[in-house]
Amino acid sequence: MIPFQTPDVRDVTWVRPLLESEGLPLCDYSFPVLFCWKAAYGFQYAPLHGRLLIRLRSTLGHAYYWPVGEGDPTPALEALLQDAHGEGHPLRLIALTLYHKHWLEDAYPGRFRFEEARDGFDYLYDVNRLADLPGKKLHGKRNHIHRLDEACPGWTWAPLTPADIGPCLALDAAWHREALSREAVQGLSTLDDEHHALVLALEHLDALGLEGVVLRWGDQVLGFSLGAPLTETIFDVHFERALGQVQGAFPAVNRSFARYVREKYPKIRYLDREDDMGIPGLRKAKLSYYPDYLQVNYCAVETRAP
Repeated sequence: MIPFQTPDVRDVTWVRPLLESEGLPLCDYSFPVLFCWKAAYGFQYAPLHGRLLIRLRSTLGHAYYWPVGEGDPTPALEALLQDAHGEGHPLRLIALTLYHKHWLEDAYPGRFRFEEARDGFDYLYDVNRLADLPGKKLHGKRNHIHRLDEACPGWTWAPLTPADIGPCLALDAAWHREALSREAVQGLSTLDDEHHALVLALEHLDALGLEGVVLRWGDQVLGFSLGAPLTETIFDVHFERALGQVQGAFPAVNRSFARYVREKYPKIRYLDREDDMGIPGLRKAKLSYYPDYLQVNYCAVETRAP
């Protein structure tokens, strides 16, 4: 039996080094994701054979991430195979890079079927492009910010501090209510899940190593963003909120956070704005910024016994 446990914020000291050990360019391998989304996805993890084993709920039984860590991954993968088989299911691995795909094909020839997981592709953008919004393609984003300049002259942005947590929680609660009112089904699970995840992120800001920016016009909070470094060259933008009725607030938050990251982390080349979960509106919004590349990931399903 693998001693799986539910993520606890105090685990960050030993879990984060394992997650970062392979420098994977996928937001899935981030401690804030595992902790903040634990209720939504049923995340559990356990240390074994020098690696971190991660599993989550799926409609077909548990699914598992690549066991991150150092050394030969075979013992950890064999433990995952036994865990899945013990539940009467084939092993399902998700959030795999092309390297993982090739490794599995070599180590377990013909045993897995692979598919691209388009809904889980991470959107990565050059940090300078988001900070400066140059060129014709991003002309519309600059225009939206000009509208903000006109409607809220003198608006400012600043690094998010603990004093901002209360106002940011209030803005998110208002954003959540407004978003639900636009949906045909009240309590839409993805909106509720994101709301609960963001509340956890704000409540455990320092412990999770999250940082962000806040936009204000006078005493009014117009928006905010939260994130953390993912690798030496990629910064993960976990959450973004803005007042929907204030034109230009969202692109201004986006640009301001990019400028903050560029100034504080000169080695960062890309902002990872995570995946779109297959939600059409979210996909359209992410594509509207013309990502520099989509980080492809795969799922692998065991199709035959050894």
